[in-house]
Amino acid sequence: MAETQKKLVREYETIYLLKAETADEQVDEIKERLRAVVSREGGKVIRFTNQGKRKTAFPVGKNPKALYMHALYVGKPGLVAEFERNLKMIDSVTKFQSVKVADDVDFEARQVEADVKVTPVEDEPRPREERGEFGERGEDGFEAGPEFERGEE
Repeated sequence: MAETQKKLVREYETIYLLKAETADEQVDEIKERLRAVVSREGGKVIRFTNQGKRKTAFPVGKNPKALYMHALYVGKPGLVAEFERNLKMIDSVTKFQSVKVADDVDFEARQVEADVKVTPVEDEPRPREERGEFGERGEDGFEAGPEFERGEE
């Protein structure tokens, strides 16, 4: 009975933030370094996604913007610790978060995809009509509304 044994691994994703002024060449170097870490630990990188420079929810290291990167990879459970250990050693990485996406993923069936670069949402100009949630401003800069005088109701 020569039944082939499936190699079952876990699928993880890590989002890490780079300093906003990080050059494209350095971003590629970091990706290749992390790809080498995953390969050395017996895993496989499915894809990297460069989500571009975006505003963060709060300033990280006094910077209101960061370069968002997403890594999707498969491997054994100890791989995440090694991946994050390497992220801590890179000076331009400001934050990271790893999540287990799935258990028992067939290592051979999961195909490697091309890296993706997404246009950041923030670079698109927003039309003036969409900013209406804060109300229209009057001539003096205060919100326009019904006018009434004191004592009048």
